[in-house]
Amino acid sequence: MANDYHHGEMDVTEQEGTFSSFMGMSVWFGGFTALSVLWLSMTFATSIGWMVATIITAVVGIVMGLVLKMKSGWYVSVVGLSVLLFIGGFIASLFG
Repeated sequence: MANDYHHGEMDVTEQEGTFSSFMGMSVWFGGFTALSVLWLSMTFATSIGWMVATIITAVVGIVMGLVLKMKSGWYVSVVGLSVLLFIGGFIASLFG
């Protein structure tokens, strides 16, 4: 009866790739959710302005990327979103 058991003959490389991709996306979405909550909290719940909140959030995002050993796409996204916020804030200050 014990001779009928075959131990570990399945190739799991596809499952490993899927799992690592899922974990990577979870870290990205969790990080951006945390940064969004941080920016929104500092902008609307405190008396500091949106510009200071954007700078603090960008610094926290870069430190978060260093701690979590993120690839270069993380840093490009954080800096790109910060620049987009600055451009949007500048346009809003012109017309507001």
